[in-house]
Amino acid sequence: MSDEHHPEEIAHDVADIRADVAYERDQLDASIKHDYSTSETGVVPLDKRRPMWHFMGLWTTFVAGFSYMFLGFEIRDGGHSLASTVGITLLGYGIYVAYAMFGSYLGSRTGQTYGLLTRSVFGSGGSVIVCLFVLIAPLGWVAFQANLLVTLWDGFYSWGHIFTLTLIVAGLMIFNNLLGFTGISVFARYLVTPLLILWGLYMVIKGFATDSGSFSGTPKGSGLPLWVAVGAVIGFSMWGNEPDFWRYGKPRFWWPISTYLFAAVWFTLFTMGGWMMAALAKSNDAATIFNFTVHYSLFGLFWLAWIIATVSQVAINDGNYYESVNAGQNLVGGWKLWRRPYTVLLVGVGGVIAADLVNFHFLNGWFKVATFLAISVPSATVIMAVDHFALPRIFKISRPLTEVPAWEEAGWFNWPAVIALLVAVFYGVTGSASWPNGWLNATPSNNWGPVPLESWLIAGALYIGLVALARAFGSVKTQLAFSKQAIAANVPGGAIVD
Repeated sequence: MSDEHHPEEIAHDVADIRADVAYERDQLDASIKHDYSTSETGVVPLDKRRPMWHFMGLWTTFVAGFSYMFLGFEIRDGGHSLASTVGITLLGYGIYVAYAMFGSYLGSRTGQTYGLLTRSVFGSGGSVIVCLFVLIAPLGWVAFQANLLVTLWDGFYSWGHIFTLTLIVAGLMIFNNLLGFTGISVFARYLVTPLLILWGLYMVIKGFATDSGSFSGTPKGSGLPLWVAVGAVIGFSMWGNEPDFWRYGKPRFWWPISTYLFAAVWFTLFTMGGWMMAALAKSNDAATIFNFTVHYSLFGLFWLAWIIATVSQVAINDGNYYESVNAGQNLVGGWKLWRRPYTVLLVGVGGVIAADLVNFHFLNGWFKVATFLAISVPSATVIMAVDHFALPRIFKISRPLTEVPAWEEAGWFNWPAVIALLVAVFYGVTGSASWPNGWLNATPSNNWGPVPLESWLIAGALYIGLVALARAFGSVKTQLAFSKQAIAANVPGGAIVD
């Protein structure tokens, strides 16, 4: 059988791409207006769901590029061999995927943003608490990614002015979110991903083919403990608001797994590449290593490196900002005079403030950001997944999520959920040694094991225990902040409602 591509097949592929671009353009106005992120437009219709390859392109952009090379630098600097780094990366990413499958399914089943789900499950008061976590935590990543981009520029051209450029870049990176989810997806699929993959493959293959002797043995390092390194990988993998993205997916549990596995290849590849470039550059300075990398794998074409770095970092921060914007929309988007672009601009100001704090005031700010995001928002996701999937089976308590309640229609305060979340976050921040100025921090932090995973389990188990307790204090639906619509629906207790 011939592998030759016939002209009509090529024409068909080109037509598919053109049709998809045309569809994205048609949806642009709707995305700018609401992006299905308020109670009036809060459920993504089934006929607006996206195909699998859309998510593969999007997620590959989220896990490939210079920031994951930086992760490789840090793990190597912590004294881990290349083989150990690969094992740590796969373990951390595997733990993340185990969590993400439930978060993704929750989003695809309900079609709702993360913020709107918190309003239904945590109640209006609890939703404010969760959305503050969701609003603030990704801005730490915005700050880190903006500073990394400026560091890259400095490594390429010795531009300097790190502080000023970091603040400016952090603010400008909000622009794509004015285009909503559509702006992110088009930018990622058609421009960023193919170039990143080709470059990463070439870099790693060349390293093994020509310099593999430099990659043996265990480097001297700072003694980064195993579970701390795994926690960093989970943090770099984590979004926490997976329902935001996967509400556009097919509502089947195993449907996202191929995307996560596909992305795992590139996540591991770029982490390996970072380790290898640090070993060959014989340096722990990020700017120096990136400069060496351009000479080694991009033929000294600094203009091309500038384009790749800038495009990839902006694409990653599209996702970070998107997370914060949707949380903000849950808080203020229901106001009739409010428009989504206002939220976008306010969140952009928050990104500038975070860029100053994380990069220039916090010691090891990147690590604190990674671990806090791996603990806080995912713990709330676990609680919502337990509420939706486990409570109907354990207690015959079923909360329908088919409608998004307005603020005045939502329940007030799901106290078992809020207490479980705060306890899990307190444990996680303490166990990962992330409190400012060492207050209450674990010493040494690795004694606490896989802290993010432990925090998620604490959140889920404690919520179940507190729900059992809440049943003794009157109407359980009132205790769990059921909305007016959910109470009126009066669905069977054991039903998991689509």
